[in-house]
Amino acid sequence: MSKVSDVRGSAFRTTVLTSVLLALLITSASLQFRKEPVFAQDVEIKSECAVLMDPRSGQILYEKNADKKWAPASLTKIMTLILAFEAIQEGKARFEDLVTASEEVRKPGGTTIFLEVGETMSLKDILLGVAVASGNDASVALAEHLAGSQEAFVRMMNDKARELGAVNTSFKNPHGISEEGHYTTARDMALISSYATRFPDLLKMTSIYQEYLRGGKTWLVNRNRLVNFYEGADGLKTGFTEEAKYCLSATALRDGMRLVAVILGAPDPGTRMADAQRLLNWGFSNFRSVEVARKRDVVGTVEVMKGAKRQVHALASDDFYVTLPKGESEGLEKRMVLEGEVKAPVKKGQGLGVLSVFKGQKELGRIPLIASEDVPTASFFALFARFLHGFLAVR
Repeated sequence: MSKVSDVRGSAFRTTVLTSVLLALLITSASLQFRKEPVFAQDVEIKSECAVLMDPRSGQILYEKNADKKWAPASLTKIMTLILAFEAIQEGKARFEDLVTASEEVRKPGGTTIFLEVGETMSLKDILLGVAVASGNDASVALAEHLAGSQEAFVRMMNDKARELGAVNTSFKNPHGISEEGHYTTARDMALISSYATRFPDLLKMTSIYQEYLRGGKTWLVNRNRLVNFYEGADGLKTGFTEEAKYCLSATALRDGMRLVAVILGAPDPGTRMADAQRLLNWGFSNFRSVEVARKRDVVGTVEVMKGAKRQVHALASDDFYVTLPKGESEGLEKRMVLEGEVKAPVKKGQGLGVLSVFKGQKELGRIPLIASEDVPTASFFALFARFLHGFLAVR
């Protein structure tokens, strides 16, 4: 992984804009960019739909029928796992929590971890049942535990999909059994899978090749064979239904670069694995991830009018990467657009500007810059003292 010279030490092209124009820039920086592949795609993929994405930059490196609606099968469970690990991250759930199976766990059929009605398992074991064995019964138990009902959980799944920019995805259940109105696209699944890579424990679970539950009585086996033999592979999920055919969302990390490969509609399991491996090999051989800024890097300061503090730091709102062909990472230029001055009070996380990276005249990406802390309005006495000090200083 390459890195553009240190944000805090490098020169910027800095522009001060009016609040109205800057607000438009910040809004556009917050939106999901539709990053079409801009590179020659000299790789043959036999599956119906495919996408190769750098999850850190959001750049699509390869696509085939990327926006064709397709049944996701058990790739659905990636979103189910995302919501579970978000709940754990936010303190709303714990691995030690006990999950009790209801009558609903019997209904989906398909792949199962053989949950009995009334059986209790730890949340960790239920998650293993979803992540490793792709248990449909475990997915139902997980959804009901987290949201109270499958219906409420599915609403959460669809809300999260919209938030991630997966606008051509509609979930109807937490497990992936085909039903009318349950669909995604290769592009959307790449977005969802890319977000999933932000959860180390989720990747850790989906990288397990085999595991045991119930004191060794139940053997779980991962159908994603890449995690067993492909260098750097650490997730995510396979899927199959008669309608969806063979599907896979795979991720791997090599030399500091992570890639996500989505395969939909492969005719057989071998083609599914071969297509994913072919995409990953091509991506790692031809591209590199270039770090522009780390989340919460200080990249500038903005004056605060009538604030308890006179300045506030502008921080990178997220990790910022761009993806380039190997050998073309030179000549990158960072450009920063900042508010000239903001009026107190300032809220932590408030938009202050935009950080962009260019190669020549082409913009490769941008992220919002945000306030590092709250800055309340200064008291009358503080403002008066500040005025008096300035008045005396010029005499």
